[in-house]
Amino acid sequence: MRVGGWLGGLLLTTVAAPVAAEPDDPLQMTVDPADRAVMAEAASAVAGNPPDLARLDAVLAKLPRPTPLRGMVQAARAAVFASKDRVGDAVTAVEEAMRLLPDDPRPKLLAVHILTFAGSPQRAADLWMQASRESPERARLSHHYVMSALTGRLLDLGDRERAERINARLGEIGFATSLAPERSSAALARTYGEVRAKRDDLAIQSVTAIGDPDDLLTLYVDRRYQALWPRIAEWATPTLDGQSRRYLEELRADWTAADDFDTATAYARQLASLGAYPAVVSLFLPMFDRIVPGEYREGTEFLTPVVARSLVKVGRPADARALLDKVAAAMPTNNGGSDLNILAARMMLDANQLGWAATLSRADAFLARAKQLGSSINSSATLQVRAMRACALAGLGRAGEAQEDTAGVLIAEAVMPGPAMQLHLCHRDAAMGRALIVRRLADERTRDWAMRFVQPIKPDAFTPYEKLTEPVAEAIRSAPDVRAAVEKVGRILPQPVLESLPDSFDPFRSRPTAEPLDDSAI
Repeated sequence: MRVGGWLGGLLLTTVAAPVAAEPDDPLQMTVDPADRAVMAEAASAVAGNPPDLARLDAVLAKLPRPTPLRGMVQAARAAVFASKDRVGDAVTAVEEAMRLLPDDPRPKLLAVHILTFAGSPQRAADLWMQASRESPERARLSHHYVMSALTGRLLDLGDRERAERINARLGEIGFATSLAPERSSAALARTYGEVRAKRDDLAIQSVTAIGDPDDLLTLYVDRRYQALWPRIAEWATPTLDGQSRRYLEELRADWTAADDFDTATAYARQLASLGAYPAVVSLFLPMFDRIVPGEYREGTEFLTPVVARSLVKVGRPADARALLDKVAAAMPTNNGGSDLNILAARMMLDANQLGWAATLSRADAFLARAKQLGSSINSSATLQVRAMRACALAGLGRAGEAQEDTAGVLIAEAVMPGPAMQLHLCHRDAAMGRALIVRRLADERTRDWAMRFVQPIKPDAFTPYEKLTEPVAEAIRSAPDVRAAVEKVGRILPQPVLESLPDSFDPFRSRPTAEPLDDSAI
């Protein structure tokens, strides 16, 4: 579970910044004489940066009664346990904190973090919704990584309704820490809600708030949203290039302002999705000069795979390996699973070169590490690795050993069809791939995935693995039964969209600068 300095912001310290409609402070609520005798000690222990668990335990032993002060200490203990990946202890402590401070949103927001990575995202979602009503000011400061993980895990469970409610609520309260992708997701969720409520006029108005052109594409090819198609074409242009340019400018503005790995990742992912691999390498590889052993930078684990893949795409696989090795060497031992991002990237690097023995070894290492971390690892990532493991075994002529992985991937296809399609592609089984698409088109929960798969694509600088699988994918897209199934629920666009940079966008036009603004800029 990824943690950082932001976790401490959830602790119930007496020095927390005041917020409108703040609940009663646990210290102010302390009236029991015995509790008041240890109140100063409790406040000092909680205010540690970070809090010391031994001190908190000592204070807790002096607070045997179910009082608000004990709830404050338990919340602090829960945060410390979470930072140490002691999930069971964290859950126990935060549950008690919520019982003892039922009207305070802060233990609930702490529980959202803990329960999201403890395998209970649905309860985490409900608690966040409750906290967002009690204190939208605090809820809007939720960390974007946690909220992204929460909605991702809800989608892994097939609970799109909760995920969309969370995204819509984030938009309603003005999610202060959101990045451009989260802002777009909030607007998309709001649009879904308006369409379901048969308020097409409001849905049409919300189109302009959707930043990510990929989100617009989801609406643009699905007949459930046909009433929005003319407005989307007018606003984004029929090829969506107009919105693609605006979104790239939004992502670039976020990055140039913050110059951090989180904003860089969002921008790099979008550039890579448009095939702008040289730009990704040129803009973001220099950021890794900031990484030295023992001085890990939070967020590096997400940017690294994007840059590594881009290096492969521009013909520099050795540099991709060197980058992955450098980031792995800088990562602390207790990294909460961040190393899995690097393990997965190494696995895909080997797979893209058809290095099946190395792919199998990487997959085994990933799955062993994920097993150690338990429910804190999202199931979609594990399924993708299991699918690639099955592909590696098949490539080594050992397909009989992949039965368990294959079954695990296929049984989840109704919620997570991507890994199942990966299996069919690497097995070069177009018939199974066609059947999967037809089934997923018929299911509203997975229709958006299937509709995106069948859209035409632009030839790319294919890796050896993609050269093996892309002809199979094209056979699936062009199959008459697939096209007939698509026409019942959506449409296939006449040409590829969102496959290259819009003509009017120059990714090299501006970069972050450490230079201060001159006087005339203020």
